[in-house]
Amino acid sequence: MNRFIGILVALMLAIWGVEEIVLQFFLKGHSFLLLPAIPLFFILLGTAAIKFVYSKKESSVAALMGVKMVKILLSLMFILVYVFFIKEQAVSFLMSYLIYFMAFLVFETWMLSAINKKNKSTI
Repeated sequence: MNRFIGILVALMLAIWGVEEIVLQFFLKGHSFLLLPAIPLFFILLGTAAIKFVYSKKESSVAALMGVKMVKILLSLMFILVYVFFIKEQAVSFLMSYLIYFMAFLVFETWMLSAINKKNKSTI
């Protein structure tokens, strides 16, 4: 479990570092103050999902779909709060969020595949 959390943190921090470099040197004026909130959001969300998946010996399809549904609803709320209330660089925020979201989906798929192989059971 800690291995997956460590990989998630490393992935999110690596993307954040690359994004900061790109925004500071190549896309000046597109940076926004709350950029670190995006990887932090995915680290917290991912940690909660990992702990939930590991809390059971065998996770059911319904439980995994429930985790995905909660993730999508929390993501939607996070986006709506930023776009409607903060409004600073909304397009840059949405593009950054999409990058992290796609990376998180790839990580989550890999993680569930690794857990499934370890348990030698189909979900």
